[in-house]
Amino acid sequence: MAWGGLGGREPGGGGGFGGWEPAGGDGALFVGRGDELARLGGVARGALDGGPAVALVTGEAGLGKSALLRRFGARLSADGWLVAVGRTTDAEGAPPAWPWVEALRTVAGAVAPGPGAAAVLAPLLGEAEPAPPPPGGDVAAGRFRLHRAVWRWLAEAARQRPVAIVLDDLHWADHETLALLAGLADLPSGTALLVVGAYRPDEVEGRLGDTLAGLARRSPLRIALRGLPEAAVAEVVRAMGGPRVDRDTLTALAERTGGNPFYVRESARLLGSEGSLVALSEVPEGVRDVLRRRLGRLPDAVVSVLRLAAVAGRESWVDVLVEAADADEDAVLAALEAGLLAGLLVEPAPGRIRFAHALVRDTLLADLSRLRSARMHGRIAQCLERLGPDEVSLLAHHYTRAASAATAAKAVEYCLRAADLAEARYAHEVAAALLADAVTSADRIPAGPGDREAERAGLLGRLLRAQVRAGAVMAARTTRSTAIGRAVEAGREDLLVRAFTAWDEPTPWQTRPYGAVDEPVVELLDGLLAGSGPDPAVRCRLLGAYAAELSDARIPAVRAAAREALALAGGLGDPVLRAGALATLVKELDADREWPERAALGEELERLGAAHDLPAHRWYGMFVRSTALAAEGDVPGARRLVERWSGLAETYRMPGPMAVAETAAATLAHIEGRTEEAERLYRQSSERMARQGSPHAEGHLVVATATLRASQGRLAEALPWARRVYAGYGPLAGDLLAVSLAAAGEGREAREVLAAAGELRTDYLFKVFATFRAMTLVTLGERQGAAELYEALLPYRDAPPPSSGFTVAVRPVARTLGELARLLGRDAEAAGHFARAREIAARWGSPL
Repeated sequence: MAWGGLGGREPGGGGGFGGWEPAGGDGALFVGRGDELARLGGVARGALDGGPAVALVTGEAGLGKSALLRRFGARLSADGWLVAVGRTTDAEGAPPAWPWVEALRTVAGAVAPGPGAAAVLAPLLGEAEPAPPPPGGDVAAGRFRLHRAVWRWLAEAARQRPVAIVLDDLHWADHETLALLAGLADLPSGTALLVVGAYRPDEVEGRLGDTLAGLARRSPLRIALRGLPEAAVAEVVRAMGGPRVDRDTLTALAERTGGNPFYVRESARLLGSEGSLVALSEVPEGVRDVLRRRLGRLPDAVVSVLRLAAVAGRESWVDVLVEAADADEDAVLAALEAGLLAGLLVEPAPGRIRFAHALVRDTLLADLSRLRSARMHGRIAQCLERLGPDEVSLLAHHYTRAASAATAAKAVEYCLRAADLAEARYAHEVAAALLADAVTSADRIPAGPGDREAERAGLLGRLLRAQVRAGAVMAARTTRSTAIGRAVEAGREDLLVRAFTAWDEPTPWQTRPYGAVDEPVVELLDGLLAGSGPDPAVRCRLLGAYAAELSDARIPAVRAAAREALALAGGLGDPVLRAGALATLVKELDADREWPERAALGEELERLGAAHDLPAHRWYGMFVRSTALAAEGDVPGARRLVERWSGLAETYRMPGPMAVAETAAATLAHIEGRTEEAERLYRQSSERMARQGSPHAEGHLVVATATLRASQGRLAEALPWARRVYAGYGPLAGDLLAVSLAAAGEGREAREVLAAAGELRTDYLFKVFATFRAMTLVTLGERQGAAELYEALLPYRDAPPPSSGFTVAVRPVARTLGELARLLGRDAEAAGHFARAREIAARWGSPL
C-alpha cells in the first residue's frame, strides 16, 4: 500500500495521470477557463519545438488551478504525451519529495531508467525502504548524482515521447521537492519536456521564491487565475443543479465570493438546501463559513467520521477508517457515503476516499480539540500498522501525534525509519523534523533496561547531523548543547565526546553568533583535550571542535590546535578528516597577510575534494584560493575563480555556498560602484542565510549596508538605523554608531560611543570596523588613538577592497592610512598611501 493511498495508478489511466481523482463537480470548477487552457496549449507546442518549457499557474485556494491542470493533462494525454503528475500535500506524514515519487513512478511505468541510473534513482523509485547515505559521505555529491540522474532520465524519455511533469500545490512543497525542480534550469535545449507547476501566489516566500527565480531563466508562461465573471458564476450555479435564482442573488454571489469557483460551488449547494439564502446579507462571509453551515446540517455521527478522516490525512483508506472509528462498519460507510453525496469527499480509486478540497479538511480540523485529535491519531496509527506497515512516514506522524507513553517506543521506531527514507532522498529538513520527534518521543518511554542515556545521545547526535546538513546551524548548536548538558549531568565522558564529535559536516560560516564565546563549552573541551590519550581520529575531531569555538580570535592556542589536528589527520589516511582539518587551519590564517599559506592549503583542499568526490570541501578550497588571489593582487584570476566556485555551488545546490556566492556578487557590484544592485543582492543573500538558520544573517546585512552607506557618503542619513542596531548589538556595533554620529555632526556623543567600544577585535571584520573607526577619528579631528590604529592597519596597506571572504567591501586600507597619516601630521607618508590607494582602486576598476 503506497503512502496514504496516493501511490496507486488510476485504472485505465493511459496518460499516466494516476493519483489525480476525477473530482466531483469538475466541470463546474472549470467554467470560464478556455483562454487559460489555450495558453497552456501554446507552451506545450513550444516545448515540442525547442523545449524544455515551463508553465506556472497561480491563484488563491478554490480558483480551479487543479481543475485546469487536470483538463490540460487530459488533452496532452490524448495528443500522445506522457503525462506524469505529482501532487504536494498539506497533510503531515507525507514522505519527502512525494510529488516527484508520484510523477517519476508514472514515467518509469512507460520508460524504465537504464541499469546504472536505476541504482541511483532507487530512493525515489524503489518500493522498499532505501538505506540512508553512509556516514561521512558528502551529501552534496549524493544529492547531485540523484538530481542529475532524474533529469538525464527524463531527457531520455522525452526523446521517445514528449513528457509533461505536472506538479500541483507547490506552495506546500518540501525543500527536496523544490531542489529537484530547480534542476530543470540546467537541462539543455531541444528536450521535448514540459513542466507545469501550480501554487498560491500569497505563499511564495522562502525557498519556493528562490526556485521560481531560478526557473525564470526558462522564461516560463505565467497564468494568474482570477475570479469568474457573473455570467460564469450563473453557469456554475446552473451546473450544480440547484434552484433557479434571480439576478440580484447572482450578483450577490459573484461579489461576495469574488468569483472563486469553489466558493461559488459550495454556496450554490447551500442555496439548494437553504431557500432563504437569497440576499447579499445572507451569503456567508467566507468559504469556511459556508462549509461550517453545510457540515452543521449533517448528523453528528457523519461529522464525527469525517473528522476522523481529516485527522487521517487528505486521502485515506476506507479500511483504516472503519477499524479506527468509534462506530461499526455500516455506520462508517454510511457516513462516508453522506460525505460523498454532499460533495465533501471524492473516491479517487476503489477503497480510498479523498477530501474534495483542502479547505474541507482544514475546516473539520479547526474545530477539533488536541485531546480528541491525539486519541484519533493513536487509533489510526494502530490500524495503519496492521494494514500498511510500510507507510513509515505516515506511521511516524500518527504515532508521534498520539503523544502517549504507551506508543512512544513505536513513535521512535517509525521516526527513525522515516528519517532513513528522508536521508536517502537527501531531504535533510524532513529528516531533522522526524529526528526531533524521535527525541521528544524517547523522553516519554517509561524507564527500562539498557543504556538509556547512550540511546538518547545517539538520537541527539543524529539529529544534530541532520540539522547541519539542512543548514540549521543554530538549531544544531541547541541540540549539541542539550547533548552536552545530558552528558555532564550523567557524569559520562564518553557521551560528552560523542556530543562534541557528532558535528562532522563542513559549514562555510562560523557556527556561533559573532563575538560570542561559550566559555563553559571551551572549558569542557580543554578538559577533554588535556586528559585525552584516545584514538587520534577522536582527538582530531575534538581539536576541530575546540578551534570552531574560538575561531577568528587569533589566539595562538587555537592555531596550535588546528595545526595539531592537521598533523593527526595526515597520519590517519582519512581524506574527509584531512579536508576538515585543512578547513579548520585555513580559518585561523589572516586572509590579507598570510595569503600564500592559505593559497597552498586551499589548493590541497580543492584537490582532495575533486579526488574523493567531496564538493563542499572542493568548493571551500576554490573559495580560499580566490581570496588569496585577491590579496596577491591578481584581480582577473580572483574574479574567474569566484565565477567558478559560484557555479559549483549552484550546480551542487549547496545552500550555504550559494548564499556566499550571492554575497560575493553583491561585493563585486559594490566595488564597481553599482551600489543599488549591491544592496538588493545583499538583502537577497541575507534572506537566504536567515532561511538556512544562520546566526549571521541580520548582522551581515547590517555590516554590508553600513559599508554601502560609507561609500555613498550617506552615513549621516543612517544615524536612526545605526542607533537601533546599537541598541540590539551593543559595543559590537559601536564603531558603526560612532561613525554615523560623527558624519551627522554629533561629535560629543560620537566620542562617548567610541570610548565605550573598546579595543577592535582582530577577526575577519577587523578591516571593516577599523575603517569605520578611522573615519570617525578623522571626521572629529581626534588624534587620540589614531597612532595606535595607524600601526594596527599598516600591515594591511596592500589589502584589496573585498573583505571578510568577499562578503563585504571597504575602500582600500591605503586610503584610510593616508587619512590617518595626514591627521597625525605625516604628510609625506600620507601622499604615498594615497597613491597606493589609487593604484589598488584602478586595479579593481573601482570608484572607491
